[in-house]
Amino acid sequence: MRHRIKTQNLSRFSSYYKATIKSLAQAVVKNQRIITTKLKAKVAKGLVDRLVTWGKEADSLAARRQAFRVLCDHALVHRLFSDIGPMFRERNGGYTRIIPYKRRRGDNAELVILELTMIKEKQKTLKHKAAPEAVEKPKTVKPVETQAHAELAPPEKEKHKHEEKKPLKKPLSGLGKIFKSERDSL
Repeated sequence: MRHRIKTQNLSRFSSYYKATIKSLAQAVVKNQRIITTKLKAKVAKGLVDRLVTWGKEADSLAARRQAFRVLCDHALVHRLFSDIGPMFRERNGGYTRIIPYKRRRGDNAELVILELTMIKEKQKTLKHKAAPEAVEKPKTVKPVETQAHAELAPPEKEKHKHEEKKPLKKPLSGLGKIFKSERDSL
């Protein structure tokens, strides 16, 4: 009988259970939205709400240490206190929501979306966009025709020789040799 046992253990040992919930909380802080099963989302929701509450508080060392105990990453703690916490400054709860998504194909488990109620849009940045002044124009090079340069150029036939592709080997080419050979002949 499960009298006075309120914790849902997700069919795991206690250490695996704690690791699973921490991992889900880290993913929510990192991505602001995750897809998981309904039971895992319900369990992780309380921890994520607690993290956001710590992020809302005045930036204290104690709150940062409590958040680091769960997130185990300084970058995620910084993100929690600099980005996510200030978004919910005026809100007194309801930091996350669970939205039904679909059923998983393999075992028909109910999947949901666990997300923060206020999501900060990510700014799309280009990988390498230089200012127009910084772009260099290609230099024009005049061809120099001398006898020495003409002799160093490889002939046309050699160029095509490297470009030719060898035919692919047949997958059973090794077995063909075995069957063709006569074993019992003396």
